[in-house]
Amino acid sequence: MSKIKRIINYYLLHQYPDDVTREFADWFTDDQDSDIKNELLRQEWEAIDAKDSALHTRRSYEAVVSRIHTNGAKERRTTIVKSILRVAAVFIVAVAVTAVIGMFVATSERVEWREVYTQRGETRTVELADGSTIHLSPCSRLIYPSKFTDDIRRVYLSGEAYADIAKDEMHKFVVSAEQVDVVVHGTRFNVRSYDSNSEVEVMLLEGSVDMETKNMRQNRTVRMRPGDFVKLDKRSGRLTCENIPEDVFNRGANARSLSFFNSRLGDIAVQLERVFDVRIIIDHASLAEERYYSAFVNNESLDRILSTLEQNGKMCYYWRNGEIHLYIK
Repeated sequence: MSKIKRIINYYLLHQYPDDVTREFADWFTDDQDSDIKNELLRQEWEAIDAKDSALHTRRSYEAVVSRIHTNGAKERRTTIVKSILRVAAVFIVAVAVTAVIGMFVATSERVEWREVYTQRGETRTVELADGSTIHLSPCSRLIYPSKFTDDIRRVYLSGEAYADIAKDEMHKFVVSAEQVDVVVHGTRFNVRSYDSNSEVEVMLLEGSVDMETKNMRQNRTVRMRPGDFVKLDKRSGRLTCENIPEDVFNRGANARSLSFFNSRLGDIAVQLERVFDVRIIIDHASLAEERYYSAFVNNESLDRILSTLEQNGKMCYYWRNGEIHLYIK
């Protein structure tokens, strides 16, 4: 094993003392042997199993975020070297690596990165430098630059967001989530990609997007048209696409809607926990696999939502000690 490969291995596996972080950043950004470094880093990424990669990414990301956050602040700014960003965009793990390096390295050309996080029951709207707007749902995180300087306008999402993207034919827009990239061609869409959900969902409202899977044994790309709803099952890797009925689509096509299209009750329950800051317990494991179609757009109460779901499936619910229990009729 070469010396360069050994250094990269140690860094990605966190087998180094804290005081070498600056040395690694300086060494990695140096022009010497840059092609070799980038190629070895690419090889390291491709060698990582997809499941292990997702787990490692999550842990690395959470560790970085804990260093960026101070006293519960919801927006933090991090300086990141532009040249590293081009390499980092290729690798999902590089969100964490880039953020760490950015805390220690400064060059003449800087890109200011920001992080926004929403708590349970909270939503936020982020205005991007290109005029795009991202509406974050509860328990979601967005990492985005203060300005776009590369050919690709890229942001990183964990959670759910409704996006209204400014059209720019010369610079495509990419929302990079856990297991998919949404490549935008000027559009409005919704993406739901929570780490704890069993599925990743993308709904196209207007324009055109490509949903590209990643970190799978066989990656695929789906070109979507308005009204399309694409779902990636993270358990099986199955990718499905359907066109939402017009009446349901019209009710669900806005930033304030709470929509479920053929969603597992287990995922719905977790989403309701995020929105209403309440604990929901499913008393029967089989019930969590039941699927529902529903769209709520008028700020319905939690009881109203649960009553509607109760009418359309096998589920019943009751409150006990401030918690909600779901059971089979």
